[in-house]
Order: sequence, then C-alpha cells, then structure tokens
Amino acid sequence: MLRIPSVTGAEGQLAEAMAGWCREAGLAVELHEVAPGRPNLIARWEVGRRPRLVLTGHLDTVPVGEGWTRDPYGAEVVDGRMIGRGACDMKGGLAAALAAVLDLRARGLEPAGDVMLAAMVGEEEDSAGTRALVARGLEADLAVLAEPTGLQLVTGNRGLLNYELVVSGASAHAASPALGRNAVVAAARLVLELEAVGRELAALSHPRFGSPSLTVGTIHGGTRPYVVPDRCVIEVDRRFNPDETREGVLRQLEGAVARARQQVPWLEVEIQEGPDYLAFEIPEEHELVRALGDAMEAAGLPRRLAAWRAASDAGFFVHRAKVPCVLFGPGNLEEAAHRPDEWIDLEELAKAQVVFENLLLAEPDGSTSGGD
Repeated sequence: MLRIPSVTGAEGQLAEAMAGWCREAGLAVELHEVAPGRPNLIARWEVGRRPRLVLTGHLDTVPVGEGWTRDPYGAEVVDGRMIGRGACDMKGGLAAALAAVLDLRARGLEPAGDVMLAAMVGEEEDSAGTRALVARGLEADLAVLAEPTGLQLVTGNRGLLNYELVVSGASAHAASPALGRNAVVAAARLVLELEAVGRELAALSHPRFGSPSLTVGTIHGGTRPYVVPDRCVIEVDRRFNPDETREGVLRQLEGAVARARQQVPWLEVEIQEGPDYLAFEIPEEHELVRALGDAMEAAGLPRRLAAWRAASDAGFFVHRAKVPCVLFGPGNLEEAAHRPDEWIDLEELAKAQVVFENLLLAEPDGSTSGGD
C-alpha cells in the first residue's frame, strides 16, 4: 500500500489494488466513484447475521513535502518501523483492518456478523468519500475508524469548522491611499479580534477534550504594493467540543467582526463556512466500547480509553448515519503523521490486526476466541 502513491485526489490506483486483494479473498467488492478516478472501496463479507460492523479508514495521504531522508514510497523497514508517506495516517490502520479480514478467511473462520470494509477518498481535504458513503444510505450497527490512536480506544473527538472571512474594501492608487479602503489593514484589525476570541476559548475547559480553539491559519490579499487592496481573505480553523454548537461558533465570529467595525466603521465582511467535521462522544458503557475493549484485552493490550483533540470522520457515522463509531488503530499521530520519514511500528500494526480479528469473532454476548 505504501508503494502506491495516493495523495488526495489521486486515490484510484490504491483503491483498485485493494479491490483486487479483496476479490482474491472472495469478498463482494464495489467501487463507488466520488469523483472521476476517485472511487470509494466497499468490500463485504456477509454471513447473514448481526451485528453489522464497518471497519473504515481513508485511502488518501497528504503530499510528500520536503525533508525526507528515505524514499517516501519505498516502504523501507528500519529498526522495526516501516517508513513511507501514509504509513501512520492511515495506511497502517487500513492494512490492519484488511489483514484481519483476509487472515480470518484464510483460516476458515467466520465473523459473528456481517462485515463491511470501507476505504474512503478525500479525508485529508474535505472527507468527500465518507460524506458520499453516508449520503448513499449506510445500513450498519457499529463502526470502527482505524485512525492512528496508538492502540487506544478513542470514544470521542473534537469537531472542526473551517471559515473564510472575506473583507471587502475599495482600490485606489497608492499615491492617494485616502481615496480607497484598505482591506488588508481592516483584516489585520479583525485578526486581532479573532486572536482575542482564541484567548477566551483557551481559558475554557472540558473534562475530556480540554479547551476549544481558534486559529487564524492564513491571510492573503492585495495584488501590487502600489495598489490599495480591495479584498483580503482570512482563513480560520475552529476546533469545538461536543457541548458547542455551530450557531454559537458563528455568533463568536460575528462578535469579532462587530468589535473590529468599531475601529474600522466601513468594514464589510462575508463569513463563508467551509467543510465541517462533527464532534462526537460515545458513552464508555456502550456495547461497542465494551466489545472493542474486550478484543484489546484478549490480544494482551490494556483497555485504554481516550478522547481525541483532532477531528475525524467518526462524527459523520454517529450523527448523520446514526451508526455508533469509535476510533482505534496503530500509529503515533503526533510523532509520525504528516511528517518527513513518516513511520508505523510493525509490532503495533500486528497487534492492531489481532484486535480487529478478535472484534470480528466476538459473539453478541461479548465472548471472543482471543488471539496471539
């Protein structure tokens, strides 16, 4: 998988390769194009029983970038770590899920219920694949998203809202700047107010997720130094906790605009909302949490529960498809993902596979055959 580049927008070759492996194992395979050349992969192992379980993850990776000392598509193993773009985020998790299904079939074992393996396009950009999967209508009882959680069972994550704040001014020759309205200067004033919102959020707290956050990620405007700029765009990343609402977040942005307008009376701002990632939280006593925790212990892992401050696709399953979902997978998100020489620990990868196998074999009463 690592030797097949799959940067967002170019996931087709990897989807086809995974489809081939699944067909060889006798799974029913579907490829659903989300965009030309960008299919979601759906592989089904149907036994006619419930619970219907989805093992899911994303095919795409971020671009390679600079600073690599190893071939980003070489899948080289160094000191027990396999190196490559996407190793951690999240071809490792997809590989563990796929290997679990293929291994059980090779051993002649049968899962407790129907299984769907769903490999999605576009998560790193706008989650187009998972949005499309949910929009088609998803019939499932439980879902596990194999993101790199370091073999912790993540029962909730913060959400993410992206915004563009478009500041409009009026152009003029820089020899007579008073004849124009400088959108960059006005945007700078607005950025200071947004920063103040960020400080207020940092003072808040949540027992599991910590404080929400607001980050001004980009600001760009103007065309030439001798032209008063008539447009400037600010891009904002807003991480929110499950107890917050989209309406409340928007009111905070509008409040920042209103305060900036006190300093710049002519200020005109259009707030445009971008892709959203939904916050979610699953109760620790939920049957999915119990079953996956049992599968971890049967594989010799501690039952470690955690919450993620990052966003994920799990919220789409929980809120839009009404399918309970948790996160579990191999990989160190903070130390390895999106970095040069991205890596996955192969021992951790193997343990994740065993956990997935135990989960697939678990009976509804919670019993499992275990693994080693």
